[in-house]
Amino acid sequence: MHKKISLIVSATLLSLVLVGCGKASLTVAHKTYSPSGMTAIVKGHSNQKKVTYQVNGAKAKTQTVNGGGYAITLPAKPYQQRVKISAGSQHVTTVVKKSPAIKSYTDFKTAYNQVLMVTALSKKNQTAVTQLQAQAAKLKQQQAQITTAMKSAEAKLKAGDTSATATITAETQKATQLKASAAKLQQAQAKLAPALKKAKAQVADQTITATGKTGIYNLKKTSTATVRGNIDHGNVIGLTLMVPTSALKSTKAAKSFMTELAVLTNSVGANTKTVLNGFKNKANKKNSNQTTTSTIRSNHIDFDLGYSTSTLYIYITHH
Repeated sequence: MHKKISLIVSATLLSLVLVGCGKASLTVAHKTYSPSGMTAIVKGHSNQKKVTYQVNGAKAKTQTVNGGGYAITLPAKPYQQRVKISAGSQHVTTVVKKSPAIKSYTDFKTAYNQVLMVTALSKKNQTAVTQLQAQAAKLKQQQAQITTAMKSAEAKLKAGDTSATATITAETQKATQLKASAAKLQQAQAKLAPALKKAKAQVADQTITATGKTGIYNLKKTSTATVRGNIDHGNVIGLTLMVPTSALKSTKAAKSFMTELAVLTNSVGANTKTVLNGFKNKANKKNSNQTTTSTIRSNHIDFDLGYSTSTLYIYITHH
């Protein structure tokens, strides 16, 4: 009888041990994550074969566990992402901080293609285009000022303030002068039209034509460079310029890369000279064992450099 009881106790203890070994375990490395480049990678450990996760209560997805660890890659978003991770009966949560949008995708694509077209012009015509763009911006600003002043004066006149008549007369004269300046600008633009048409044809196969759907994907790919975007509901959250290091070994290819970087820099609203000089300095100081370098920052846009044995990466985000 004593032996039978001992066997029962042993069996019970063994079953408890086995149950303990099979209990799900789950951890997450950090309570908060900041996106790096276009993504955030949430890491942790579990003794299960897979974990499931939900982002802001959306439909659950699964991620395989390898060697006791898991890594969940999430696109950076312009809002905070609360991630609930589950394994068996275990649950943990973490937060991915928001990554502000750089600008709307439509504005970015338009700017990129326009700047790219200008690079195909002669230096003389590039200067002319720059001057015309500055003049157009100034005329637009003046037009806005005249419109505001006229509305204010008309309101005063309607209220019985006859002194506003002088303001209306003066602003009308300004509007006439502005119209004449706009006509001259249009004439100058017309003279450049043939050169712009030719330049547009020259870069037609290098433009960005993607429609701007939500996701991370290539916006443009050529033999010398790839531009990848993280797009969210019509906004550019991040960009990555990828260039094969082998393509930088010739002077021609290096020049092509610098042009691509300049076009991207201009398109996102950063100062091209600041970014290009910063890149040159960091590229010259790069240690062959490094995989990343410090950030180049201009007009609230960050440029982070990364290296692999075969590719140079430039991550562009808004801070």
